[in-house]
Amino acid sequence: MKKQILGIVGSLRKNSYNKSIMKFMEALTHEKLEVTPYSIKDIPLFNADEEDGGDPSTVAQFKRAIKNADGLLIVSPEYSHGTPGVLKNALDWAGSMTNENVLSEKPVLLMSASPSGMGGGFSQSQLRQTLAACNAYVPPQPQIFISQVHKKLDENGKLIDQTTVSFLTKSFDDFSKLLESENKKA
Repeated sequence: MKKQILGIVGSLRKNSYNKSIMKFMEALTHEKLEVTPYSIKDIPLFNADEEDGGDPSTVAQFKRAIKNADGLLIVSPEYSHGTPGVLKNALDWAGSMTNENVLSEKPVLLMSASPSGMGGGFSQSQLRQTLAACNAYVPPQPQIFISQVHKKLDENGKLIDQTTVSFLTKSFDDFSKLLESENKKA
């Protein structure tokens, strides 16, 4: 049985480069992992007052999806040298301890893609801090920064750069091995 990976993209843009990377990961044939994308577009702005009596329904659904997943795949752009607000907001809800922190001990494969030369490194650094505060497990390696992403996709948004394809495939294999080793510890 394949491990279920919940895929979260940190951009709401219809033709986001990061959505293209997520589509590649979703389509990647892997014998042990299956990616199911999850849209965070309907998650309301975090407000601790809204948690009284339970999470709002869209948040409860999001948290349930995370809880049921064996791991997370987060693919995010960088906005103004930081984490996109929509993604930070979703993680704030998921990691809130008021009702349940569903990120605690959850394995996360983190990627960032950007037209810049740094590939979203500032955003990923902030994401690592946020996820550490939520007690999620982001392995120290591989660090996946896809720079100049616009040059690695064709006109339809399909990933065509073979070096990137190989690196993402190997990274997914490594994540699969991490999940297997986590199961053996349990």
